[in-house]
Amino acid sequence: TRPVEVTAMKDLRAKLKDGLKEQGIKLTYNHILMKVVAKALTEFPDVNASFADNMLTRHKHVNMGLAVAKGDGLIVPNVKNCEEKSLAQIAKETEALIEATRTGKLAMEDMTGGTFTISSLGPYGITSFSPIINQPELAILGVCDMVDTPVVRNGEIVIRTMMNLSLTADHRVIDGVMASKFLKRIAELLENPYMLLV
Repeated sequence: TRPVEVTAMKDLRAKLKDGLKEQGIKLTYNHILMKVVAKALTEFPDVNASFADNMLTRHKHVNMGLAVAKGDGLIVPNVKNCEEKSLAQIAKETEALIEATRTGKLAMEDMTGGTFTISSLGPYGITSFSPIINQPELAILGVCDMVDTPVVRNGEIVIRTMMNLSLTADHRVIDGVMASKFLKRIAELLENPYMLLV
């Protein structure tokens, strides 16, 4: 688990959401996270991989799963080729998949072929948890609640919006050092998400 300052992510959403809303697109923090994590996964091919029948498969594309609550269970549709898509495309496709999940219209192809999953329990006030890997994927990212927190910056105590990210990784392939480096990269991108738009 790693704390991340999400002030810049909140600012990015605030700047983009009205323009996207005019196009009929609802931008959420999950969409920004999906874009950030897809970028990080392109730099860590062993994390964007699957392990089945004692065989490791590194995937060319990031098919980003997002755990969606339905009834008393979870369904994980995934956005294909997430690393190639704009924030607007990710938002549009994700919201369509969530709607299809909740109305029972999700196609089998939308639920298969995932390479990595994000599970967000932030809306429930959860500040740390251990998400379970959606096998045969090798890792899953747990996204926690955003909390205004006193932190030290330049020797001064200031209030910043912080969020814990909890990564669960399959140690048959991803050791603690690789998992930590991957989580560090996600944190770097989240704290400067504007670089994703250039």
